[in-house]
Amino acid sequence: MISDKLLALRKRSGMSQQEVASAIGVTRQTISNWELGQGSPALDKAAELARLYGVTLDDLANDEVDVVTFGKGERARDLHVLKGLVGKIATVELADGEGALEHALILDVGAGWIRLECDAPKAVFPTPIFREKEPVRRVLKLVDMADVVGFAIEEGEH
Repeated sequence: MISDKLLALRKRSGMSQQEVASAIGVTRQTISNWELGQGSPALDKAAELARLYGVTLDDLANDEVDVVTFGKGERARDLHVLKGLVGKIATVELADGEGALEHALILDVGAGWIRLECDAPKAVFPTPIFREKEPVRRVLKLVDMADVVGFAIEEGEH
């Protein structure tokens, strides 16, 4: 939901609700309402928020794109090298034991974010249910570059 993204992106930026409100010309209460899911920003304000947080409007508005950020802070990255990963399939290691995103297709690398498509987490049931030839569901994720420890490139490209 956009409310969860707005909260995660604001926290990642280190800004208060008042600072975000001042930056885009709304009240602090408006920002609070959006983050609580009590309304959504109009298109012009959503575009301003996307610019403020350094994401695309599509990534902000699309419910099928998850934002992955643990708020660990910025680390300098060589985007020239990382841009070479676009189109590659990799395992993306996340910081502080948060795990890894396996078989991730790297779609784009930007200042602060990596956009990728990976397998959806599998549901865990008390008794495993095995289904033959069940398609793997893929999801889009926008991952905070500060939370990426490394990449292990897999054979082949998409």
